Amino acid sequence: MRVKHPYVIPFVGLKLGVHTFEFTLEDAFFTEFEYSEISSGHFEVVVTIDKKSTMMEVSMSLAGQLNWPCDRCGEMIEVPVEGDDHWIIKYGDQTVGEDDDIWIFGPQEHQIDIRQRLYELAHLSLPARRTHEDGDCNEEVMNKMSQVETEDDADTKWIALKNMKLENPSDQLEIDEDWKEDDE
Repeated sequence: MRVKHPYVIPFVGLKLGVHTFEFTLEDAFFTEFEYSEISSGHFEVVVTIDKKSTMMEVSMSLAGQLNWPCDRCGEMIEVPVEGDDHWIIKYGDQTVGEDDDIWIFGPQEHQIDIRQRLYELAHLSLPARRTHEDGDCNEEVMNKMSQVETEDDADTKWIALKNMKLENPSDQLEIDEDWKEDDE
């Protein structure tokens, strides 16, 4: 007997109409993927399939949290994550490579494997900045960082180079006139 994967939805026996499936994603799910950024978290996912005679509309809603080092101080924090996804599955004569928004299933298909889609949704829903609320970072780390901070102007080093004067003016670069004529 073949073991059914928990993130594969059989749709052949479903009647026309809306069907809802609930899944939980935890650490074990993300270890199945070699390059997963997420290693520790808990997500609840609701998948809704609206099955019609010629197609299915699939919607996913993900909500949960993950443990992540703060981008400022490095201490672990719980980061809330939410995201949604939607795509269409059309019935065709043969299965055609999956597009982002439209999948085409041939008559031999009988289930929807949503593992990759869940993985991508979780990663794409991660916030760009994962930090403590202001003032909640580790004070010791923040104090050390303030001692080594540079000026706010990121172009300071370029300004210093621009204003640098060479001791011998002949060291200044001169444009070769022959080279300049070749460009014209």
